[in-house]
Amino acid sequence: MTFKLVKFLIMKSLNVSEAKTQFCNLVKQAQKGESTLICQRNIPVAMLLPHVPEPKHHTRIGWAKNDNIQILCDLTEPALPESSWSMMQ
Repeated sequence: MTFKLVKFLIMKSLNVSEAKTQFCNLVKQAQKGESTLICQRNIPVAMLLPHVPEPKHHTRIGWAKNDNIQILCDLTEPALPESSWSMMQ
C-alpha cells in the first residue's frame, strides 16, 4: 500500500489540455515505463500507464514423457454424478 501511495505522489500529472498537446511525448514516456495522471481542472480523472503484456502460457507437449502418468477416468464426463451437485438441488 505504501509503495503504491508513494508512486502516486511522485507521478507526473497533467491537465487534459496539456496532455493533448504532449500526447506523443506521454506515449514515449509510457513506453519507457513511466505513468502519467491526467486531471480535469486539477481533479484526477484518468491514468496513462505502460502496457505490460500478459505472459504466454505454453503447454509443452511431451514434457512428462514417462510411463508413470495414467488417466484413469473419462475426461468428457463430470467427475461427480449430477445427483451429488448441491447447486442443482
